[in-house]
Amino acid sequence: MYDLLLLASTLFYIAVVFIYVHRPAASVFHPASLYLLFHGFIFVLRPIVARLMDFEFVYATFKFQPSLSDKMTVILAANLGMVTFVATAMSVARQPVVFERDTYDEISRRSLRKPFIAAAMILAPIGLYSIYDYWMSSASDASTMVFDAETNIRINTTGSGYFFEMQLVLASLSVVTAWLYRFRWWALLPFAFFVFLKAGSGGRGAFVYASFALILLWLWENRRKWPEWRAMALGVGVLLLFNFVVADRGKAIRSLVVTDEARTYDRAALKPLEHMDFANMEYFEYLVYAVPQRSGTYDYFLSNLQIFTEWIPRALWSGKPVGAPIKTINLFDYGSPLGMTNSLPGMGWYEWGWIGVVIQCAVFALIFGFAYRWLLIGRRSTFALLVYMLFLATAVIGFRDGSLLSTIRMSLFYLVIPLGLWWGIARMLNIPGAMAMREDAQRRLPQGAALQERAAMTPAERRKALARLVPASR
Repeated sequence: MYDLLLLASTLFYIAVVFIYVHRPAASVFHPASLYLLFHGFIFVLRPIVARLMDFEFVYATFKFQPSLSDKMTVILAANLGMVTFVATAMSVARQPVVFERDTYDEISRRSLRKPFIAAAMILAPIGLYSIYDYWMSSASDASTMVFDAETNIRINTTGSGYFFEMQLVLASLSVVTAWLYRFRWWALLPFAFFVFLKAGSGGRGAFVYASFALILLWLWENRRKWPEWRAMALGVGVLLLFNFVVADRGKAIRSLVVTDEARTYDRAALKPLEHMDFANMEYFEYLVYAVPQRSGTYDYFLSNLQIFTEWIPRALWSGKPVGAPIKTINLFDYGSPLGMTNSLPGMGWYEWGWIGVVIQCAVFALIFGFAYRWLLIGRRSTFALLVYMLFLATAVIGFRDGSLLSTIRMSLFYLVIPLGLWWGIARMLNIPGAMAMREDAQRRLPQGAALQERAAMTPAERRKALARLVPASR
C-alpha cells in the first residue's frame, strides 16, 4: 500500500509540475518553483530512496517508529501542502517576469556603488569578527551554546545572539558585490571567501542561501527564466561542498588555517541522503506520531508568539522563556528529536493537523507571492529587485524550517541590516533611485508636438533622449 502511495505521489507531482511550467508566470523567480523543487526532493525523491535503502538512522536517533498510517499521512499531508502553496502563490502572482532595463537602471546601479562600499566597510568587520570568533570556538570545541534541560532547545549562555548572527550579513554583502560589478571574476572573490569561511565554521545554511541568491541574480542579469548549465554546475558544487561539510562540521577546512582540536564523529555508516539535513520526511513522521496521537492536542499557532519575545536579549530579561512563551506540547516527552526541523507542511500539522497544513502553506505562499507581485513586478528599482531576490533565496532554508520566526530572523540579517544600512546611506547622500529619475524625466518632457515626435522614436532613441534629461549631478 505504501509503495503504491509513493508511486501515486510521484505521478501527482509530475502532473502538478507539468501544469505549472505551462503557466505564463512560471520561472525560477516565482516562489512556486522553489516550493516544487523543495517538495520534489524532500517528499518525492527522498521517500523513494528511503524505501529502497531502508533508512533507519533518524528512527533510531529519535527513538520512535512510525506506523504505516503515520507514513501515509505524511505523504498525503505533504501533497496537500504542495497543492495549497502552488495554487495560492499562482493566484496572487500571475504576472510573468519582464526583463526590463533602461538607462536609469544602469545609472542607479553605478551611483549606488559608493554607498554600498560605505555600508560594507561598517558591517564587514563586525561580520568577519563574528565568524572568526565562531571558528575559534569550533576549533577548540568550546561552544557556549547549551541544551536547556527542560526543552532541549539550544540557547546561548554567554555573549549576544545578535553578534553571533552578524556573520550572516557577509552572505548578502558578497552576493550584492558580485551583482553590482556585473559578476566579473574579481567581484566573485568576496563570495568565494565567504563560502570558505562559512564552510570552515561548520555551517551550511548561509552559503547555500548565498549561492542560491547569486544564481538568481545572475539569471536575472542574463535574462534567463530557467537555469542553464553554469547555474546548475554551481548548484552541484554547492551540494558537494554541503556533503563535505556535513562529514566533519568544517574541521578539514579549519585545519588548513588553524590548529583544530574539535572532536569528530564517524558518519560512515550513513547511507546516501540519510543524514539529518535532508530528513524532513522522518521529522514530519515524528510530528504525526506525536501530535495529537500522544500529545492529545495541537499547538494552535501559539509558537508564533515567540516572534514577539525573540528579539529581547537574555541579559535584559533574566526570566526569558526558552522557545515559545506559551507551550502546549513538549515533543521531547515522546522521543529525542534533537536537531529536528519541521518543514512547512510539518509545522502546519504541528499547529493544527490537516487544517494547519493548509493555513501554514497558504500564509507562506501569500507572503512570497505578494513579494513577487509588489517588488519584482510592481516596482522597477534596484533595491526592490535586490530585496526580492535575497528574500526569495531565504526560502531554501525557510521551507525546511517551516516557521515564520525562522524566515523573519533570516530576513533581519540577510536583508534588513545590510540593505537597510545601504539604503540609509544612499538617502543621506541624496542619491535618487531609478524610479525617481524616470518620474523626474517624465516631468521634464516637452508637451504637445514634441510628445508626438518622441512617440515616433525607436526605443533606443527614446532612452538616449530621456538620459539627456537627467541632471548631470545625478
